Amino acid sequence: MAGLLVAVAPLVALIPLGRMAVDWVAVHRVTGTWPTAAPHSYAWIVWEDADDGIRATYVFPRGPAAEAGLREGDVFYMLEGLQYFSAEDLKSATQRIEPGQVRTYYVIRDGRVITAPVRFTPYPTFLYPLSSALWHFSIWGFTLGTFLHVLGLFIAGPLALRSRAAWPPLMLILVSFLWMFGNLLRILLVTLLGPPGATGFYAGLFEALTFASLAGWIAFPVLLLRKVLRDARLDEPDPARRRRFAPDRLPMYATPGLLGLAAVLTTWHGPLGPLTLDGLLVPILFYASCYIATAALLVLGLYALDRPRAEALLWSWGRTGSALILGAALITALSVLGVVPILGAVTDTTAGWLIVCAQLLYLAPVMLVSAAPLRHGKVDEVLTRALTYLTVLGLLFFAFVGGMTLIDPYLARVQAPRYVVAGLYLILLLVVFERLARLIRTYARHVFATDRQRAHRQVSRFQEQMRSILNLDTLVRQTVEVVGRAYDARSAILFIRPPGTTGPWVSSAYHPEPPYLTERLFHRIWPHFEREGRIWARNPELNESTLPPEPARLLVERGAALVVPIQGDGAPMGLLILGTKKKRRAVYNLEDLEQLRSLGGQLALAVERLNLVEREKTLARQRAEAQLVALRAQINPHFLFNALNTIVSLIEERPEEAEAVVENLAAIFRHILQTSGHPFIPLEAELDLVGHYLAIEKARFGDKLRIETEVEAETLATPVPAFAVQTLVENAVKHGLEKQREGGRLRITARRLDDGHTEIVVADTGVGIPALFDTGRGALSPDGIYGLGLTNVAQRLEQLYQRSDLLQIESRPGEGTTACLLIPAPAGAPRSSTGDGLGTTEHPPRPETNTP
Repeated sequence: MAGLLVAVAPLVALIPLGRMAVDWVAVHRVTGTWPTAAPHSYAWIVWEDADDGIRATYVFPRGPAAEAGLREGDVFYMLEGLQYFSAEDLKSATQRIEPGQVRTYYVIRDGRVITAPVRFTPYPTFLYPLSSALWHFSIWGFTLGTFLHVLGLFIAGPLALRSRAAWPPLMLILVSFLWMFGNLLRILLVTLLGPPGATGFYAGLFEALTFASLAGWIAFPVLLLRKVLRDARLDEPDPARRRRFAPDRLPMYATPGLLGLAAVLTTWHGPLGPLTLDGLLVPILFYASCYIATAALLVLGLYALDRPRAEALLWSWGRTGSALILGAALITALSVLGVVPILGAVTDTTAGWLIVCAQLLYLAPVMLVSAAPLRHGKVDEVLTRALTYLTVLGLLFFAFVGGMTLIDPYLARVQAPRYVVAGLYLILLLVVFERLARLIRTYARHVFATDRQRAHRQVSRFQEQMRSILNLDTLVRQTVEVVGRAYDARSAILFIRPPGTTGPWVSSAYHPEPPYLTERLFHRIWPHFEREGRIWARNPELNESTLPPEPARLLVERGAALVVPIQGDGAPMGLLILGTKKKRRAVYNLEDLEQLRSLGGQLALAVERLNLVEREKTLARQRAEAQLVALRAQINPHFLFNALNTIVSLIEERPEEAEAVVENLAAIFRHILQTSGHPFIPLEAELDLVGHYLAIEKARFGDKLRIETEVEAETLATPVPAFAVQTLVENAVKHGLEKQREGGRLRITARRLDDGHTEIVVADTGVGIPALFDTGRGALSPDGIYGLGLTNVAQRLEQLYQRSDLLQIESRPGEGTTACLLIPAPAGAPRSSTGDGLGTTEHPPRPETNTP
């Protein structure tokens, strides 16, 4: 059926041209000559029959008749000495006058005969200066049509730059724009400058605009029909044949090609036999009606025979819309042929109204067919800007006109140069309204906010909150929920893997629907996106990717509408896959893509930031462990040197004590070997190490070193950083008591505080720390007053517990030094990260079970 319609419609569209050719041949047979039509002339005045004669009902304000002095209401008397008794005879006589000729009208006005020499001009093709109302209706109608086309071009242009699929609607809007804008520009030129003459630059410009308008009017019906065929998949059932020329479509292009050739010849050569440029009105109007009726009939037939395919057309006019468009096109076509005597039964003015309305009515199918592709463009942004510019320009116009109206009387009194003042006033208004435009645009975005704009604001707010999320699983879950909810997607899923990791992917889904996009299926499409890194969209107007057919089919079967790669530092690190929107005809557009691309960039930065934080934590733990290893390595030679000296001094005089020293030294080394790699050990094991160390020091100092301990039993299982207490004890002996000749007392206490923390105090009666005298108890800074030992303990505590107040030292002259070590309760104990780099599980340190 589609092939039959497309084959018959071009032939039917040639009926008016065929009639003209038949009449031309018939005249030749009668007269023996081939007649040539003459171009119509026009005096820009409308005459109508009245009771008192032929009366002027409309005189175009800038036309030659008005310039010659003719007015509305004048009664015709004679034309160049010839009288006519009907308006139709007068019209036929004036049309035969050659453009550029001057003829004198004699009219009766207020009982007096007025003479008016009028220079005739060519008739303005497809323009109808037949009444003031019709002329102004044409101005505003074509202005509105041109404005809609400009909006369409601004929306379709960016789409066409990124996808060839957007070229058909762009070309359709463009050729329709030529027709609309060409007519509007000609109307405005005639309104402002008057009608063009027979020769000159103005006449040439007007002819060029006329030809451009005709070209657009001839091209848009065939492009409309072609798009309907292709969108409904009626053009070529075999995709391979679409790349080749289809001979059966030749008639569809031949008819507009023939009309275009006729327009070229009559524009640049003049009348061609019976055909003039103005005479193309009937053939072109009939051709457009036939093609538009065919397109509407195809849609109706599709609804009758294959309704699912018809409903799949996003731009579908629907059965009611198709029927209305078909009816209007058929009535127009039959009126042109005279079957329905509308054009022949009314006056020229009424016929002009019908033709102008028909031209503007044919804007509807163009905009309907282009509506679906345009929805993928930046509709909200273009409409907001258009509203802003129209408001600002309107206010600027009224401000300028109103201001100059008020200023003019004052300028006349002071004799100031009006044009200079007007220019300065205009500059002032431009400065003011430039700032006003920003306010209006912001106000328009809030007052006329669409669902899409509200979604963008919601996503933008979430982007600002990303930096406060400190867990990758939470970040992924909240991201996919915000995106899915903001864009009203049926489902969404996000896969992320930080750069540099080899573990499993982190994923989260929003309202997942069957068939599910599992991780196994994700791995089938991921290699392509990892290589290319471009957005894939089900709609070809938005698609940037060259995804092979098999993965694309897989995504479509799973309900995916959009796939956005999450671009990391030079390479994708994941995919955000969105399903279709919940509303039936809702689609994603360029604004959504830009917002999602920006969100993907922010998400990648957030993931890299979390990855960097995790790496820093890992490095901190490794550094703490390295410091612990260094401390152990330092302790070994220190103990070994002191212990060997003590053994040497005791081995002859007190061999039993020397043997005890050797046993304690062996116990220390055994403790170091057994706890190697353990950052935490129970306090009981740490105190055993301290006991062995003090036993050796007691052998060295004898009665000069007095030791007291008071440890609560419930604190013995408390995990403490390895060598923390031993380091405090060693510093107390080495830097406090060893420097006093008389020695001193060392007291070690451990107790459980009310808040669950464990307090370990190492106090000595040594020489003290002069830098801390009279300063009270204070936390030890990383660059503390001691060397590696205490600095190591302070840094490890801060890294493990994220607190800097756990080691405090107090010293007074003559009293010694007190070091207080605070071990947080299990709820505040340090956390260790485990997992695969995608998510972290926090656990408090467990007490070690192996003791020396």
